[in-house]
Amino acid sequence: MHILQLLPSLRVGGVERGVLDLAKGLLARGHQVSVVSSGGPLVPRLTALGAAHVTLPVHEKSLASMWACVPAVESIIRSAGIDLVHARSRVPAWIGWCAARRTQRPFVTTAHGFYAPHPASRIMAQGRLVIVPSASLAQYMMERFQVPKAKLRIIPRGVDLDEFTLQPLREGAPPWRLGLIGRLSPIKGHDVAIRAMARLRQQGLDARLCIAGDCEGDPLRRSLDALAAELGVAPAIEWLGLRQDVAELLASLDVVLVPSTYPESFGRGVIEAQAVGRPVVASRLGGLAELIEDGRSGVLVRPGDPDSLADGVARLVRDPALRRACVEEGRRRVERAWSLDTMVERTLEAYEECVRRPRVLVWKLSAVGDVVLSTPSLRAVRKRFPDSDITLVVARSAYEAVARCPYMNEFLIFDRKGKDRSLRRRLALIRRLRREAFDVSVDLQNSKVTHLMAWAGGIPVRIGYDRKWGWLLNRRVRLPKVVMAPLAHQQHLLSHAGIEPDGDRLELWPSALDAQAADRLLAGVPAEMLLIGVHPGGSERWKTKRWDPERWAALIDALAERRIRVVVTGGPEERDAIETLTVRLRSQPLIVAGRTSLMELACVIKRCHVFIGHDSSPLHLAAAMGTPMVALFGPTDPRRHLPPAFRGQVIKKDVFCSPCYSPRCRTVTHACMQRIQVDEVLRTALAVLADTEFQAAAGS
Repeated sequence: MHILQLLPSLRVGGVERGVLDLAKGLLARGHQVSVVSSGGPLVPRLTALGAAHVTLPVHEKSLASMWACVPAVESIIRSAGIDLVHARSRVPAWIGWCAARRTQRPFVTTAHGFYAPHPASRIMAQGRLVIVPSASLAQYMMERFQVPKAKLRIIPRGVDLDEFTLQPLREGAPPWRLGLIGRLSPIKGHDVAIRAMARLRQQGLDARLCIAGDCEGDPLRRSLDALAAELGVAPAIEWLGLRQDVAELLASLDVVLVPSTYPESFGRGVIEAQAVGRPVVASRLGGLAELIEDGRSGVLVRPGDPDSLADGVARLVRDPALRRACVEEGRRRVERAWSLDTMVERTLEAYEECVRRPRVLVWKLSAVGDVVLSTPSLRAVRKRFPDSDITLVVARSAYEAVARCPYMNEFLIFDRKGKDRSLRRRLALIRRLRREAFDVSVDLQNSKVTHLMAWAGGIPVRIGYDRKWGWLLNRRVRLPKVVMAPLAHQQHLLSHAGIEPDGDRLELWPSALDAQAADRLLAGVPAEMLLIGVHPGGSERWKTKRWDPERWAALIDALAERRIRVVVTGGPEERDAIETLTVRLRSQPLIVAGRTSLMELACVIKRCHVFIGHDSSPLHLAAAMGTPMVALFGPTDPRRHLPPAFRGQVIKKDVFCSPCYSPRCRTVTHACMQRIQVDEVLRTALAVLADTEFQAAAGS
């Protein structure tokens, strides 16, 4: 892989040195590394490792400067063949996110601090994965930034054990050399350390405080000098300035101080001191408390309390046995959990997850029949992304058809024409899409709503047909100019988007309980008796698809006269139509309409030898369950809507206005359905039944 890292500068600090360490580990494993920053003294060290560096003003907080950097970073991504963009600070993260989205690359962030949750910081939660160095920061990001736990990766920083080798403790006489290494900042507790020095002198402890870090011209340095002079400890303080030889500096110390007054996300200085073999006194705060076991691998003290810090130092220097024990345990913990190799390997796992296992979102918001027809496409998407997390956005009415689908990891219920059509509910879904950080959107619905929400949800790769706001997609496929069945229509899209279709076999996944419920409903039907299912109902909106109740009644009675058991199916919303039918019946069919769930209905249909129905979802259920069918078509075209692998016969009358695709008959005659006669349907059903029995006998 070729990884692009973005950070404000390469001057000094844990973030900057972490970038160098990670680059070293990635390059050693055969990967490529490019870094974008505003430059700094660490650039030569980075390029000496073999990484590429590009200097851009990605540290400037001006919106104009940030926007100007986006095309430059985008150009780097395209020309260098970058596979993944990794941002380590807020301003570079905004730039990297825009460039990654434009180039359809995975975007990862590393949160290095306990940011205030204002809008500028929220970009740190927008990574495909959000890397944090400690459990405490992970908890903070979940609570304050609503980052899903599944998107967080806790990867502590690592220390290069070849560079930070174990050094023997100094056995000379006082003064004790106490070290504080880090950038000059109020939250690092420099004033606490100086006040602690005054307490130590009062206790008669001969010590010197060595402060290393970039502090040239800093106003805080002047205030700290004034504080040291006021307390009378100025002669005991050494300002070492910016140091690159951190390992050698640590080896020259006796005790390392980390007196932070604000939660640290990790505490790189702690593990580097432990690696070298120097005991640490640190604030019991944030990630620092995760690195030190008090009294075993170091000493923890109250944050912002000079007395507590002085007591912790005195405790260590006056107890050689404790000092040695902390050194030994600290080094063991570093070797076990915080080596550079461990950090690099875990970071590579995160990169691999993003590049090789993208999070995929599939849209299919149609009714039950269309969702059943999409099951071969769902199978094809899983085959293309075998190890990925795949989520299906589906309407509530069709959810049961795919609730047990083995190709999906998760489902999002969204009714675009129901209660979810409100702006508030749509914005809530968009926010969730952003939190989940999907990489690929496969739009099998191809509507304006789904295109818009995939774009607003920040999904980098958006696949769909170039229609109805297709400009919101970035992998557009031209619509075919020929009439195609729904599944063929989907497969054309998938094949042109690099997803190989996987046949036309429809699938359903009823449970054992669904099958048992169907068996109870059909308990009065002997196993040797012929069973035909009929579905007289259908969509309330599409009454033009329906055959007359009188004709259904005549057909059911004719089948009963031939000693064929008939089961009448339907949904709860079709009870009125079933009641209209039953008053016209002479026979007594088994009526299960309104008594089954969708999957129980599928199991009932599976028990039937033949199933008869309109162009409606039960025909697709029958096709998925392998039941032969007689399909009555009127205002719609069987070439477009017949289920694949159809077994049985289609009855359709050619009239001048068909197919009209109108919910209301424009000629008032309803001729396309009125011309279908009872005798014709009966003969066709018996022929399909005979053919089925013949095939069963031949198979046995």
